[in-house]
Amino acid sequence: KLALLKCFLLLMIIAHWLANLWALSLTMVHEGDRWIDSITEREHESGVADLTVDTPWKLYLISMYFTIYTITSVGYGDIGPKNTVETFISIIIIIASGVSWAILLGQVCGVVASLGEEESDFRSVMDGLNSMMQDRLLPHDMRLRLRKFFLASKLAQRRAYRQQRLIRLMSPGLQGEVVMMMNQRWMAKVRIINRIMYETQNIRAADNHLGAFWMLFLVDLSMKLETQIFSQTEVVGSQQTLYIVMKGLLACCGRIFYQGCVWGDDFLLSDSSLASPIESSALTYVEIASLGRQNFLDVVEVHGRRLPELPRIVSYYIRWLALQRSIKREVRRRRDSAQKVFNKFRL
Repeated sequence: KLALLKCFLLLMIIAHWLANLWALSLTMVHEGDRWIDSITEREHESGVADLTVDTPWKLYLISMYFTIYTITSVGYGDIGPKNTVETFISIIIIIASGVSWAILLGQVCGVVASLGEEESDFRSVMDGLNSMMQDRLLPHDMRLRLRKFFLASKLAQRRAYRQQRLIRLMSPGLQGEVVMMMNQRWMAKVRIINRIMYETQNIRAADNHLGAFWMLFLVDLSMKLETQIFSQTEVVGSQQTLYIVMKGLLACCGRIFYQGCVWGDDFLLSDSSLASPIESSALTYVEIASLGRQNFLDVVEVHGRRLPELPRIVSYYIRWLALQRSIKREVRRRRDSAQKVFNKFRL
């Protein structure tokens, strides 16, 4: 949209200067016919008081009119050169108009083509979906649900793709700042990532060069996020995966998750039996960003060569969390066992 607006403004600027050049031709010819004379005669016949030749805004308007239809190759012919000077200026205007119009037209076509590329791909997907539904004789309500899902996921997939592509084009410093601004809300809710963010801020205050490497880890971690779309009433959640709600509402274990909420923050536990229940139900169409345990550990391994403290922080957190969960599970087991014994003797 901005590119189209830029092309339009450039066209108006070119037309403005060419209109001034065309109006300037009146000061170069003092005798003989001029292009304005036919207009002046019509105004005399119509009894117009303020003649165009004597009114600056009317003169500019009629000059802009001549320039615009020359640039766009409309050429009504009601205004044209009447002498050698005006003919020479008309040649300059025609050459400038032709070149500028060709360049602008090419730019506009390129912009429009790029704007329609994603939409064309989406229409191709929808055509394939409609053909599949028709071939497989899917029921009407199923067809409606499928169409709603693809329409709802269109913007989410585009947004995620553009976001990652733009972040990759930025410098490392800008990447860190942008990622922190965009993801700080949910990162602060994940204990291990919040701890790493805290370490990053302290290290940057002491050593900006080393802090840049820690920031790069957070950037790469955010790039590992995968966007997923779920329709209403679908079950969401799998073990060893961190989930962030980007849009929509979910219900899990008597709680409602909304935009910015996270669950599955114990995704680093290798023993899934120690993890909290993670399955949720989508109350609306939901857009979710997910981060798997293996993806997280892969990023830690890559950056652990330059940041030896990073694997130690992650390893300590996993062991400490596993110890807490094991103690809770044992306490729960003994409590249930004692309750059974108590109930047995009570009977």
